[in-house]
Amino acid sequence: MQKNLLYIVLLMGVIVSQDSFPESLLVDIPGGEFSMGELEAEYLGPPGSYDAFVHIITLNSFQMSETEISNEQYAQFLNSAFLDNLIEVHIETGSGPDNGNLLVYGTEIAAEDFSSEVLYNLSGTRVMKDHDNDDGDNDSFTGVIEPENPLNIAYIGFDESNESNEWFYVKDPANLEDFDWMELTNYYNYTDVSHEPDESILLNDYDSWSELADYPNNLPTVLEVSNWPATFIRWYGAKAFVLFYNIDLPSEAQWEYAARGGSEFNYSTSDGNINHDGSSANWNYLEAEPSLGHVLDIYLNEPNPFGLYNMAGNVWEWVEDWYDQDFYTISDGETDPLNIIDTGKKVRRGGSWNYHLSTLKSAARANDEKFKGNDHFGFRVVKNEPLIQIGDVNQDDLIDVLDLVVTVDLILNNQYDEIADVNNDDSLDVLDIVELVEIILY
Repeated sequence: MQKNLLYIVLLMGVIVSQDSFPESLLVDIPGGEFSMGELEAEYLGPPGSYDAFVHIITLNSFQMSETEISNEQYAQFLNSAFLDNLIEVHIETGSGPDNGNLLVYGTEIAAEDFSSEVLYNLSGTRVMKDHDNDDGDNDSFTGVIEPENPLNIAYIGFDESNESNEWFYVKDPANLEDFDWMELTNYYNYTDVSHEPDESILLNDYDSWSELADYPNNLPTVLEVSNWPATFIRWYGAKAFVLFYNIDLPSEAQWEYAARGGSEFNYSTSDGNINHDGSSANWNYLEAEPSLGHVLDIYLNEPNPFGLYNMAGNVWEWVEDWYDQDFYTISDGETDPLNIIDTGKKVRRGGSWNYHLSTLKSAARANDEKFKGNDHFGFRVVKNEPLIQIGDVNQDDLIDVLDLVVTVDLILNNQYDEIADVNNDDSLDVLDIVELVEIILY
């Protein structure tokens, strides 16, 4: 019998390794009950937009990445996904805001959640618009532009000729082949027609930025920007990342629970308060239009009591839920709620470097279409406790040859395991091996 069991294992062929997200970067978040949302009297958002109705939620334990996903981490993912033919890169030729940009797309063989969709904009640059609405037409894309800091740019590059499987890399701000800052600070104002540039006068604001003075000495280093959060991430790009590593995006409830730090904090900082000098969170504390700042290190400032950094500010963070203004009213009392009803927009949380105080609140909600993603959109991840699945003997959320090896070992040592008892006959034998092989193969 022993010889037959070992022969079956050999028939399964070579064990294929799978990339995984480092456990060392995940923080344990204990489950519990909490009051989600905030009273309307405490709401700081625009009048008439209150959507954070107070309700009671229970969550099972989970793990969350202590930081937002960095440029370096996202570049590593892109390289692995490119090697597996899950993504491709090409210039968008269709009409619309992506025209002419070098984009990362999911391939046809990729998971349905991101197949043929844009994950990341390799050509991403600062948002250029009429921030102060000086012309009074309430259109950000007409009239005189107030430029953002040029360092708000995509830092992941692509070199298809690379022979070391590092096609995607973090670009060096001081390398002219990566960034021609003089060229990048050229711009046009808009005409009075929305999104139509006035190409009669080419403008340049290179001299307006201290980071570009005494080039390249004031620029951040490549190591520094490697540890800045990845921006220009579409929801599809965040979803592709978690699917590749067999983890998850946070649910909206998980995100808020973690942000409150187990202490019902109104703001997810070390003490629940926001200092108006940037020392507790990276946000537009000067209330400038536009903000003159940019994203900063993923380990900026002190973490909240759960050990999580930058839940308030730095970048907006995509979550799994579809946005529904009324979802809180129908999920009161639920355990691990998740809105799976397609409403056309996904939730993002936490505010960002260029947003105001109200967006930093633990209860504040925002939303956007899945195809949006600019210089202040990023994400972090969670790992949920796995559901017990018959056949997943080693509890790694996969049923594969490793489970077969463990099952064979149990049988050879006359040990019983309910999860390995695939045919549910209260014993472990070669019949369980046969059924497990069928599950793996089909």
